[in-house]
Amino acid sequence: MKNGEIVEMKPISITEVKSILKERQQEKELNYEQDITFKFVEKFAKLNEKEVETLLKAFNEVEFLKNNIELKYQIINALPTSVDQLKLFVPKDATISDDECNKIVDLLKKFEGKN
Repeated sequence: MKNGEIVEMKPISITEVKSILKERQQEKELNYEQDITFKFVEKFAKLNEKEVETLLKAFNEVEFLKNNIELKYQIINALPTSVDQLKLFVPKDATISDDECNKIVDLLKKFEGKN
């Protein structure tokens, strides 16, 4: 990336943001916005990169999430621990079964001690 040019836009986890900013911090001093963001992700990134990958793969087994990459990352970043919390992330016009909600929450509960 040169001169602030956007090379690619894709959803990523706050864990990945933390990793990117940590690398950048070693190369040069972070600017104000990067520094504020780094402090935020240091506080709120609860999973490591392997755990994020594990969840992404597991979410591919849930039909509702299979093709919704943005929602996968929103859920991973927030780590909701109840069906009610999870439903806050589901678009109002989407239909998700109770079984799928429970499956997602069960997957997330494996990481409950992290948040």
